[in-house]
Amino acid sequence: MIKISNPKNNKKAIFYIAFLFLQANLIFSQKSLFKDRYIWVVRSSMVAEESIDRMIEYAVINRFNNIVVQVRGRGDAFYNSAFVPKSSLIKNVDFDPLAYLIPKAKQKGLKVHVWLNTYLLWSSSVMPIQKDHLILTKKDWIDSNTTSPLNIVEELKKSRIKSNGFEGLYLSPGHPNVNKHLLKVFKELVENYDIDGLHLDYIRFHDSGYGKNPYSIANYRKFNASAGFNKGKLIDQYKSKEWNDYLRKSITDLVSDTKDMITLINPGVILSAAVKPSLYEARERFYQEWDVWLVAGYLDRAFIMNYAADLKVFAANIDIIYDNLPSKYRKKIVMGVATYNQKPNEALTKVKYTKVTRFNSVAFFSYNSLIQNMSYFGSIKNYIYK
Repeated sequence: MIKISNPKNNKKAIFYIAFLFLQANLIFSQKSLFKDRYIWVVRSSMVAEESIDRMIEYAVINRFNNIVVQVRGRGDAFYNSAFVPKSSLIKNVDFDPLAYLIPKAKQKGLKVHVWLNTYLLWSSSVMPIQKDHLILTKKDWIDSNTTSPLNIVEELKKSRIKSNGFEGLYLSPGHPNVNKHLLKVFKELVENYDIDGLHLDYIRFHDSGYGKNPYSIANYRKFNASAGFNKGKLIDQYKSKEWNDYLRKSITDLVSDTKDMITLINPGVILSAAVKPSLYEARERFYQEWDVWLVAGYLDRAFIMNYAADLKVFAANIDIIYDNLPSKYRKKIVMGVATYNQKPNEALTKVKYTKVTRFNSVAFFSYNSLIQNMSYFGSIKNYIYK
């Protein structure tokens, strides 16, 4: 029991406590226009206690109820793993960012979703310092857009050119060992950490024309012997329906297997993915059939990376969703809005359009850009909680 000897102080204390309760009730009585408000947190904010504390504080002040924290950037880990090398960005090798973050975030009422770059493995022209990194130990797992032997060093030189569309080196979804490895990565997180969600990014091919890892091609030949794959018609074959279906299936299999794994271990964990905003482009160019994932029940939430600054493009992507996805599946969509490439009023317009088109969840990319301008989110917050 707290004992207050001075009656005047006692009255002040009672008044102060009552004031705090009043303020809390005013804040939490405000209804949000969106059921779930997510913020993506890039891995550079996951390197130390101080940066994590600042991020949690920002999320609480701005009334987010979900944080999506990047724990796998380039084939590395921002957590303690038995088989994935810890990120070189973490200077204290004994520090486990995820273990530190989870109890602090949950104490503040935040749900924690771990964000993993799935197939994207490396994007720097400088090789990783970890000797056990996959790019050094499993070179045969790397995807390619050519059937010629892959020169990793030459490929990574493209990373220095910002305008060529080269994102980096990807793991090959069709290689028989790649998805098995990734499933182990996901399973370790679900088993060892009290997470609320597993969020898959780069769950796609680099671009059209990729998928020509030699082991992936051999795998295709094995399971599609009737498809007529022969050396005389390689160019035509790589444009065939069977080949494109195979590429899509190789990614869908991982999503499906991940859902099965979560259901067995901890069915309360939400499986989500960051997906290309145009259903057509996602399916035909990146072999990412995320509408199928939603309809089949493999995916609980699809985060639409609707990052266009142009409202017409933003709206057009939503039109495609309306044309192809029944309303019961649209409820599983989280609309992603960018904050790094447009002014606050432009981002606010996208948020308003998201509400008008009846999506009940919104996500902002990203915390790391928002903290560059602490007033950026003000008008958006005022609209969401008006």
